[in-house]
Parts: sequence; structure tokens; C-alpha cells
Amino acid sequence: MTINVSVIIPFYQRQSVFDQTMQSVLGQSMPPREIIIVNDGSGGDSSEFLEQYENVATIIDLPENHGVSEARNIGVNLAKGEYIAFIDSDDIWHPEKLELQYNYMEKHPDVDLLHTGCCIFGENRPDAEYNDKPSQLTVADLVHSAQVMFQSVMMKTHVFRQTGGFDPRFRQTEDWELSMRLAKEGYSQHFLNKTLVKIRRGEQDHLSQNWRGYLSGHWGVMVKFKSLFRRHLGFHGYYQRLFNYLDAAGYKQNRWLGKGVIVLARSLKAVNRLSLIFASKPPIEEREKDYET
Repeated sequence: MTINVSVIIPFYQRQSVFDQTMQSVLGQSMPPREIIIVNDGSGGDSSEFLEQYENVATIIDLPENHGVSEARNIGVNLAKGEYIAFIDSDDIWHPEKLELQYNYMEKHPDVDLLHTGCCIFGENRPDAEYNDKPSQLTVADLVHSAQVMFQSVMMKTHVFRQTGGFDPRFRQTEDWELSMRLAKEGYSQHFLNKTLVKIRRGEQDHLSQNWRGYLSGHWGVMVKFKSLFRRHLGFHGYYQRLFNYLDAAGYKQNRWLGKGVIVLARSLKAVNRLSLIFASKPPIEEREKDYET
């Protein structure tokens, strides 16, 4: 039985492992209506490599790299399915992933997005499972943790389009940004407590050059939804979180510049803590309310 789901796969230079991804999609117990592969400006022999899947997938070749957010958006723009599901070009689905999610969505028509547990795997690292998550996401949950990995998501196509899809300015933390936006706008996001996706993490995911993307992504989400974060974390909690991300970015950089960033971050965190301890006035958000009244 084919189910009314469009699978979107952004592809970027993953020739060595991509067939594992495709076989996990093609081997689903309930196959999807269509598979859309977006070659995100990979260059080289990528177009020729992907030709072997022309009989089972629609392939879109982008002349230059746009990033995962825009690549996914382009795929969804062409999708014909009632639901969409995402998988990256080096990850692996459990054989019953689509069937379990599709049945859940059909039984719960009020649910707009359903995500599942994930297993992070890769060379030279132990597997790590992430399946202890809230059954129904709220803004409060997302303020404290990103929660949703979109390689595990099935969602209503029209909801994705209504919200505008992924913000292309985010090449990292795009999952967190869209989940926050969905929660803010009142869409229902449920969690299926089964580990149905294996997400590959290679050495390149931890290289020092990624520290800028990590910092800009996390800070970008917190700035974009500043009022929500401030409401749940408070003034000092908000800035403490920003400085924590600065500290982590310095650790990722792991060179002399990173050490300087770490010193800066820890100094700022210390000042922030002291200002909280010795503050004699109410928090800024309370003073703003006083002015309004």
C-alpha cells in the first residue's frame, strides 16, 4: 500500500553513503507516494551519480549550494503528498518509520507534526539515543531544548507551506527555528516514543570551522524569539544562555581564538551572575510593565 507522503531528501556530496539512505526509504513497509531528491549544488559527478535513481525519484539539480533549509523548501514546493517527511542524504530510517507515523497522523487529525526518537551514530563514537521527549511540544519545552530533529518528522504539507517553511537564513539550528515558529503559531507537535531514525555524525560535524555556524545559529534563534525566551528564562537567564552558547562555540573552535572566546564568555557569565545577585531593582521586564501601566 502506497501512502500519501512525499519524502524530501536534500543531497550534498554524500555519494559514499547515499545508497544506504535510499535503500532505507525504498525499503519502507508502506512506501511513499514520491521521493524528491534536491541536489544542492554538489558539483563534481553528483548529477551523474544521482541518475541511477531517476526511475524511483524526482531529481532536482541546483546550480549552486543554497543550504539545507532552502533545498528542503524547494523540494516541498514540488511535493504532491498530503504529508511530507524529511531525511538527509546520509541518514537511515527504520523500515516501519513511515507506516507508524502515517497511521498515527491518520488517527490523530489534529496533529500537525509528528517526530520520533533518534539514534546518533558514526565512526569513533558510541551510539547515542534521544527518545526522552515531551509527548506534546510547548514553547516552554522548546525554550529549554531544541527537541525536534527533522530527519524524524512527518508533517502536514499545507502546514509547512502556511508557515513559510524553513528560514533560509539558518543553515544550522533550522530545525529549532521552525519548531519554535510552529509552537508560537499554535500548531500541534507530537512525539512518537520510538527510535526510528539513525542520524550520521562524522568528524566534519565537530571540526573547528563549524563554530561560527553553531554560534550564529543558536544566537539567531534566541534573538528571533527573544520575547519568548525572556518570558520563560527571565532577563538574566536569557543572557546566561547566550553566553553559554558563546562558551560552547569557543570550545568547538579549539584553537587560540577559541580560548579567547571561552575567557570572554566566562567573564560575561560571571558579570551576569553578579548583576543578578546585587541587583537592587526589579528585572527589566517588570519595569517595562510598570511603565505601560
